[in-house]
Formats: sequence, C-alpha cells, structure tokens
Amino acid sequence: MKTVILTELERRDRSVHYLHKKIGGNRTLLYSICKGYGRATRPQREKIANFFRMPVEELFSDDGTARREEN
Repeated sequence: MKTVILTELERRDRSVHYLHKKIGGNRTLLYSICKGYGRATRPQREKIANFFRMPVEELFSDDGTARREEN
C-alpha cells in the first residue's frame, strides 16, 4: 500500500528527489518517511505539508509516520 505522500507526488508528476530539493534535510530519511518507514519530526511534517498545501493531519498520523492510502 502506498502512502498519501507518494500518491500526491505521483499525481503531481514529481519525485521524492524533487521534494527533497525543495524542502532540504536528510535525503535518506525523507525517502523512508515518504515510504512510511520513518517518522518525521514536527518541522519536517510542516515543510512537507506546506509543499503540498495540505493539512499535516491528512499526510501524517499522530506518531509522525506517513498515512497509508485507504482502499
């Protein structure tokens, strides 16, 4: 199952690499966050949400992991 972040990137025809160039930070950590394995800090969540112009709650769970797409 994909995360909402990966789905949004796909929908906008963008890559995780593009997202990394726009928001900065640790590239490896960003990849793991986008795939749903890593946890984002509050500032990282806000940067990612600002990039998508979406509320943080739509992209992340309370524990900082990326939300999974619902079938």
